[in-house]
Amino acid sequence: MRSPALACLLLVAACAADLKALPPGPDLRGWPERIDWAKAGDEAVAVLADYLRLDTTNPPGNEDLATAFLAGRLRQEGIEAEIVPLGPGRSSLVARLKGSGVEAPLCLLSHTDVAAAEPAKWTAGKGPFSGVVDPQGYVWGRGALDMKGMGVLELQTLVWLKRLGVPLRRDVILLAVADEESRNQGFRQLVQLHWDRLGCSHLVNEGGLGLRDVLYPGQTVFAISTGEKGVLWLKLTAHGQAGHGSTPRPDTAPVRLLDALDRLRALHPDPSFDPAVVELLARVGDHGGGFQGFVLTRPLLQRWLAAGRLMAEPGTRATLTDTLNVTGLDTGGNEPNVVPSQASAVLDVRLLPGTRPEQVVARLEDALGHDPALTFEVLVATPAAVSPWEGDPLYEALARQAVAGRTDAVAGPALSIGFTDSIFARQLGVRAYGFVPFEITEDEARTMHGADERVSVENVRRGFGILLRAVLEVSADLSKAAP
Repeated sequence: MRSPALACLLLVAACAADLKALPPGPDLRGWPERIDWAKAGDEAVAVLADYLRLDTTNPPGNEDLATAFLAGRLRQEGIEAEIVPLGPGRSSLVARLKGSGVEAPLCLLSHTDVAAAEPAKWTAGKGPFSGVVDPQGYVWGRGALDMKGMGVLELQTLVWLKRLGVPLRRDVILLAVADEESRNQGFRQLVQLHWDRLGCSHLVNEGGLGLRDVLYPGQTVFAISTGEKGVLWLKLTAHGQAGHGSTPRPDTAPVRLLDALDRLRALHPDPSFDPAVVELLARVGDHGGGFQGFVLTRPLLQRWLAAGRLMAEPGTRATLTDTLNVTGLDTGGNEPNVVPSQASAVLDVRLLPGTRPEQVVARLEDALGHDPALTFEVLVATPAAVSPWEGDPLYEALARQAVAGRTDAVAGPALSIGFTDSIFARQLGVRAYGFVPFEITEDEARTMHGADERVSVENVRRGFGILLRAVLEVSADLSKAAP
């Protein structure tokens, strides 16, 4: 009995992940050396501070403020920008640096709207639209991380390509779009009406970050989103007899709804390890070493030994399972003494690659016993989308530049649990990679959509260098050296 078990264990232990080293990057022919990086970083910080002072809270958006600001900055550099109207006070921006056309365009995508903020909960003097640069070296404001900070890195990348006169083998296109935080109307408009003249083969957007001390103390993990979970937004409505609140009954709509939600929240799907998750864990373990590294570099051991720890933490659990979250309740605004005939809940369901929205709806209906008093309405249904990463020049350039000169950092592909505009690009076959080259702590990450959102000056400076060098790798005509 023991020999086969031991042989099986040895076989599993021997099956380490095949981690291919990134090839060396191209010679950038002196183009980065023409930049005074200290001054360029200070300029990017100043631009970001001004940008954060614009209130583009969605709703209502008011993204015209942002497109006018960005267009003005570009115009100062001799770069014309097109404003694409979306609605009253709302618009997106498209700006292009022409290349030779040897390769299809590269898009640098950001959104200009920001999530709502509660100013009273922010640190005094550092409100959501203050743009304050404090003595500790942080730039404060809603959108510093999500995602005006990245928008400025992309803007300054276009500006410096123009200033340096870098010869390009492809067009580099800046896209700054409205309405990402709500319905993605800005980018979807570009996809539906303008993609024939944009035609990007590759795209950089939000979706990944650098996080410190995730699995190893002192280690920074730069996660580059190569895919993201799908979205299924549902409205679950319970029906029952209306009546007076003085007499509790088991068949009222609110009681039925609460019972249904309890049953749905009790569902516990098994973990599923997406290939991007497997590779990222293996790269983290290979870099960190030790027994934990031994486990993480072996996919079967990941599932056997690491799954429990990963499933215990909400963030990593969300990367391994289809998730369901109750995000809203509605009983029609009735008085406390009135039992309504309907009560509804809004459900935010996130889907792993390979899970279809209709499969999940059927699964939830099964869990509720196909009760006719409980009905589902599909509000949004978009399956997951993934871009290949192995051997892709843009992915490799981002990963290479993220860890350049670092011994304490590792980069790898990731499945994003969030939903971004990239999903619509991937549906067109575009290779989209989510990576904001900032290195933040878990506490800083929580400020996105929360109070006290900020980014360090050092992150802006270093992140600009990472993005510009990566864009040079994949877009510059490197047969021509810097003068």
